[in-house]
Amino acid sequence: MIVKNESRCLARCLQSVRAIADEIVLADTGSTDDTTKIAREFGAKISHFQWMDDFAAARNYALARTAGDWILVLDADEWASENLADEIPAFARGGAAVGLLKIVSDFRRENQLFRSQCFVARLFPRGARFEGRVHEQLISPLPRVPLRGDLWHDGYLELQKADRNMKLLRAELERQPDHIYFLFQLAAEHNSLGQPEEAFGCLQKAFGRVKPGDPSAPSIAVDFLYTAMKLKKFGAGLEVVAWADQHLPDYPDFFLVRGLFFMNLIRGNPAQYASRLPEIERSFQRCLALGEEPSRRSVRGAGTFLASHNLGVFYQVFGNIPAARRCLEDSAAQGYGPAAALLKTISGG
Repeated sequence: MIVKNESRCLARCLQSVRAIADEIVLADTGSTDDTTKIAREFGAKISHFQWMDDFAAARNYALARTAGDWILVLDADEWASENLADEIPAFARGGAAVGLLKIVSDFRRENQLFRSQCFVARLFPRGARFEGRVHEQLISPLPRVPLRGDLWHDGYLELQKADRNMKLLRAELERQPDHIYFLFQLAAEHNSLGQPEEAFGCLQKAFGRVKPGDPSAPSIAVDFLYTAMKLKKFGAGLEVVAWADQHLPDYPDFFLVRGLFFMNLIRGNPAQYASRLPEIERSFQRCLALGEEPSRRSVRGAGTFLASHNLGVFYQVFGNIPAARRCLEDSAAQGYGPAAALLKTISGG
């Protein structure tokens, strides 16, 4: 681990893996709170690393101080589910491979709390290294295998690190101005700070350089559409919809935002776009046909309860109350609060 001023969450992280870790190795980059005190309570080996605006350098410094045959890399604002903690030792016994951990992150969009998931290389035999000053990547020739258990993460709810991340991303983009992954990440930082115009500029540049097979392409398209909706840049959004219709036919997150995009497009321009009304229902139904995304970055519920809720809203608006009730009941049964609240309203109580 690399840490700095993580007293809010470090104990939670370390407790979640304490039973499976033979050693805990921390590289502290200048904590002034109780971070190192907490780490010592868990028996951690602590080294001090002079921060040099380079996450890979800090990661590799910590890796060099490990003694085990297998490495598990965590951030302090993450914690392993019981299922994941049980799964990790079995994975390490199964042969040489890189484990992709499913990171489940809480985040806010339009003042509503959502959860996303992505898969990141975090479990591997010793000998691998990281590259990249920010959003560093593991370099290893070994096959990559996803694990099933959740690694929980709440760091996106904390905005204190955004300035640091943006500084590093801009430095990387000075060296590689057309790097779509860094452009996408910079856009995400801008959006987290409520700066959609700046985010849109980054996403526009990234989308102009994206190729269908790029790993970042699905996320760029989806974030482009959410940002275009916020700014009412529907013309640009329609171009992305046309591209994604061709290249993302099996991505529920695209069809979720596609339905929302056409909702907003038609609401703002009913005379011009009324003929596209069937696209709303078609989009949410496609989400439900696809189900949850198993391996790519995704918002939880895109293929289930979020799609059912939005389809229910669509049916309610157009007076199909029986269909609306069925969709909302399905969403509410999966624990989605807004669906339960709307269902109560249309049921008269």
